[in-house]
Amino acid sequence: MKQLFADNKQLLLIGSIWIIFGIYTGPLVYIVLPIMLLLMNKREMHLEILLGFFLILTLSDSRSHSLSFAANIKNIYILLISLFSYMQIKNLNQKIDFYKYFIPFFLVALICIFFNPNMFLSAQKVLSYILLFCFVPNYVWFVYQKYGDTFIRSVIFLVCVILVLGIVFNFFKSDLTILAGRYRGLLGNPNGLGLYVFLFLVFFSISSDDNPELLTRGQKVIVYLLCFYSLLKCGARTSLVSTLLFFFFKRFYKISPIVGFFIFIATAFVYNLISDNMTEIITSLGLGEELRVSTIENGSGREVAWQFAWQQINENFFLGKGFSYTEYIYRKNYEYLSLLGHEGAAHNSYLTLWLDVGLIGLVLFLGGLLITFLKAAKLNRAAIPILYAVLFSNQYESWLTASLNPFTIQLIFVISFIFIKDLLKDEKLAINC
Repeated sequence: MKQLFADNKQLLLIGSIWIIFGIYTGPLVYIVLPIMLLLMNKREMHLEILLGFFLILTLSDSRSHSLSFAANIKNIYILLISLFSYMQIKNLNQKIDFYKYFIPFFLVALICIFFNPNMFLSAQKVLSYILLFCFVPNYVWFVYQKYGDTFIRSVIFLVCVILVLGIVFNFFKSDLTILAGRYRGLLGNPNGLGLYVFLFLVFFSISSDDNPELLTRGQKVIVYLLCFYSLLKCGARTSLVSTLLFFFFKRFYKISPIVGFFIFIATAFVYNLISDNMTEIITSLGLGEELRVSTIENGSGREVAWQFAWQQINENFFLGKGFSYTEYIYRKNYEYLSLLGHEGAAHNSYLTLWLDVGLIGLVLFLGGLLITFLKAAKLNRAAIPILYAVLFSNQYESWLTASLNPFTIQLIFVISFIFIKDLLKDEKLAINC
């Protein structure tokens, strides 16, 4: 554990400086942080740059006014990290290029910008999505080549620090970690914490499988206990089920992809039976209070959100009104939806994409995602279980429709890591030849 702190002392120092400047210096942070990033790039501190990006995205999800700088600085950060990635891509013999499967989707998203009430904001979101998919995976590849498993351990360390700080603050300053009576740690809301932990567990699991000596047995136990404590404490049902789905199907796909597929089909058949008796199942497990069985019937207001989304979709069926349109239309109808018992947006990535880029864009995005994971499945049997869990998660949350959040970046890490292992094999083969 001491070694983990020693390996990441620079990251902790830099992150602390950014937070202090962001809280106490106001606009000055928008000058200091980019300058620091340029200096870090000059000193080849690529590990700290990449993990700093993940940290800023994590902080940007916070509801704390003092951390609001992170939500603004992340737009500058994605531009700089894309520039750094571009500078390093030239030195890479092989590249991660799954972004090419999403090019048709990007084109449709660009067209939809012109129908958006706020074209500048929509264009900004599309650009950030393109940059994230095109440049960040290869920056991950470059960083892994340079630092190896130290990079993986640093990601694990950073997430664990975030989770531990959430637990500590909950004891001494619970107003920062509680929202509407539910635990949210340092994330913006309880469901956000659930997603954060779910996606991290996917990353941690495949990393540990690839290198069993990544952490000691005791360290692995601590990580899993910390994650499942946070997951149960926040009461995020969707993320808990997504996590269980991932580990469940991963076990069978490890035996055989054919066995895993038939288990998936069997599970799909009994899904409605489980869904209809979810309240009784949760209560029998003694988790009724933690998983809020009283709100299962109406999906915590999601049915209202979904019905409203479908009404709007019928007005823009094939082509949507651009990224951020869902946020705009829900905000515009906030009072009406609040009276019906809903606050927030669509809580469904598929409906959000349909509203933003239409049916055409939705199909192209899902097609790109499916092709990416089918390619990944040839390299790692856990890829399809990851896909199942991610698709289920996005049925109840809209995290995949945004690029600059602490969730999509973790999926990028996961996909990149799967492809990286294949690239490393090819490089070793080329050296031996």
